[in-house]
Amino acid sequence: MGRIRNTFRRLGDALEGDKRLKGKYLESVLVGLLFQGGHVHIHTPLNKEHTRDIAEGMQAHLPVALRVPPKPQKVAFETDEGEVEGEPVRKVILQERHSPGDILTMTRAVADLKMTYPEMLIDVRSPCQEIWEGFPYLTPLEDNDPEAKVISVDYPGIHRSGWSGEHFADAFREDIENKLGLKIKKTGYRPEIHLREEEKHWINQVEVEFGWTGPFWILNAGRKNDNELKAYHRWQEFADQWHHRFEGKVKLVQVGHLGNEDNPHFHPDLKGVYNLVGKTDTRQLIRLAWWSHGTIGPISFQFVLAASLQKPHVVVAGGKEGVRWHIYPHGRFLYTNGALRCCEWDGCWLGGEKGKCRDLVETNVGTVPHCFELIKPHQIVDAAWMYYEGGMLNINERGI
Repeated sequence: MGRIRNTFRRLGDALEGDKRLKGKYLESVLVGLLFQGGHVHIHTPLNKEHTRDIAEGMQAHLPVALRVPPKPQKVAFETDEGEVEGEPVRKVILQERHSPGDILTMTRAVADLKMTYPEMLIDVRSPCQEIWEGFPYLTPLEDNDPEAKVISVDYPGIHRSGWSGEHFADAFREDIENKLGLKIKKTGYRPEIHLREEEKHWINQVEVEFGWTGPFWILNAGRKNDNELKAYHRWQEFADQWHHRFEGKVKLVQVGHLGNEDNPHFHPDLKGVYNLVGKTDTRQLIRLAWWSHGTIGPISFQFVLAASLQKPHVVVAGGKEGVRWHIYPHGRFLYTNGALRCCEWDGCWLGGEKGKCRDLVETNVGTVPHCFELIKPHQIVDAAWMYYEGGMLNINERGI
């Protein structure tokens, strides 16, 4: 109680001593509570504007930090009639129903939304909730919460990416802005993934399954049934050249989902690699990438995962999709856009229901897209080897 009385005395001294406050509010009752954490709560019938003045005036006189009531937050956004101000949504549930790589890319926009509007409560619904484990910007919200605004997040920017040059992550942010009617401060475009501290101390799956304690790269050599234009045809040649270059000191670990009857995934049976195809769920794959030196594969989840962990990665992209749409600066992106008329500037964006490849060539393994035939196995090995030559990786050290 003595400490509380002393606080009241200091509050009174502050009121009398501050020129801005003297004679203005002394007829009103003011109660201040000093908490153990060192902050003061002010209770008064004065309105919020006057309370804020009082708190700011006392700030210089007290040896404790005061919790100043925040000013009401307004946001500006564009409409057909020009720029207007409005109150931000206080609770929002974001729905994203696409593939794991898309969902992971969206994490940047969600993090930026929370950092721009820290009082907003955000939750997410997606097919891969494992991606959001440990994500510090989310608050669990009930589906039937009447105060929660539910929006389905998409990326319409993909339709203009060929000439706009925007990144995938930017398209998510812009879609959320448009649907919530607010502006989000951009902090970057690297996706975020978070491992719990205990996960970092578990024995990694490669050591458990194969007894290998040395460095390794993750290899995704598979494809979905509905996207044949992500299927590189020379993975075995690549694996053979990899072993020759690294002399067995750095292993390849093949990963991938098996899919289901409606949408099977195809993975070549590669010799000389550790095979974990069908043996990792999403969270196990995240941990595996964290332990690895890097990832190799097509435009798919593994390279977005590597980007989020700031790991080296090699993407065998061909000419299917736009380069600026996907690329992260610290990765090696093997693309053929500009070398073929079918992907002269942008990608062809074909595959599955969107149409078959229009430039096929005959090889010793059958008919394949020309854009993939232009990429040689040694180029993939060279791209990974560059990280060791440049000093980012050490061939004698394990991952992390």
